[in-house]
Amino acid sequence: MKTLVSLVLGLLIATGAAAQDTIRIDHAASHSMVPGAKVGDGYLVITNSGGEPDRLVAASSDRAKTVQLHQMTMANGIMTMRELKGGLAIPAGQTITLAPNYHLMFQDVAKPFRQGETIRAVLRFEKAGDITVDFAVGKIAGPLDDVGGAGGMDHGSMDHGAMNMPGMEGMDMSGPPPEEAIPETLKTMFERPDKPLTILPVVVRNDWAIAGWQQDGRGGRALLKKGHHGWSIFLCSGDGIREAAALEKAGLSADDARALAADLADAEARLDPKVLATFASFEGTVMMAAEAGDAGQGGHEGHGQ
Repeated sequence: MKTLVSLVLGLLIATGAAAQDTIRIDHAASHSMVPGAKVGDGYLVITNSGGEPDRLVAASSDRAKTVQLHQMTMANGIMTMRELKGGLAIPAGQTITLAPNYHLMFQDVAKPFRQGETIRAVLRFEKAGDITVDFAVGKIAGPLDDVGGAGGMDHGSMDHGAMNMPGMEGMDMSGPPPEEAIPETLKTMFERPDKPLTILPVVVRNDWAIAGWQQDGRGGRALLKKGHHGWSIFLCSGDGIREAAALEKAGLSADDARALAADLADAEARLDPKVLATFASFEGTVMMAAEAGDAGQGGHEGHGQ
């Protein structure tokens, strides 16, 4: 009898180990958090090299009260981000990228993530079991190219055609349109349960965009730039980026600067004057691009508090 029990236990352990060997985690990364913020994000790539499907069913971390898998959807022009309670299917032989439609949300974080540290989490798979993952923390906004593994997630050389986002078959895998992607990016980074973030309007010209934001009685405008990994904040300002001349100084071509300024004026002409006054209340200009270094983090402390 003991021999039979030992044999069964051995088979179960071997099966679990084999299943775990088929799941590979790459490019696990998180944004650093605004001081006082309670919600962090997590992005990663999951590859199932086995012959059987698996499913990511739960996650946990000592750095957060709960860790949830979230999905972003658009319906009738309204963006909804909710917990994916049924878990995320990882088909056999497929690679799933958790960005931007899917991502982990670290809820009730006691100590905000700081750039340069790693956040340990445990991912629970239906068949592979528990897998420990270290999320490298990058800058507060924008692409996480320089963290989360050697060379980061190089979308410029990655074969997106080989990837499969669940429920996205036959759709344009270049990602959601900027009018959807930009609010999602800003909300993921800065929205808090007690301080909802309103993003309106969003105007786009080629690889540049301006988004107006309001949160907790304050507001401003963000100038964003599109890169290989999507949209990232270039700078934050108030009325300082309404004019074409200011946009041209920020790096836009003369044509793009004039067109973006005109589009912004047209979009904001339909807004309540009180909203425009909130945008204008942002004093000065805060650089958020990678070359701005620590200025980006310092400049958003007030925004997040």
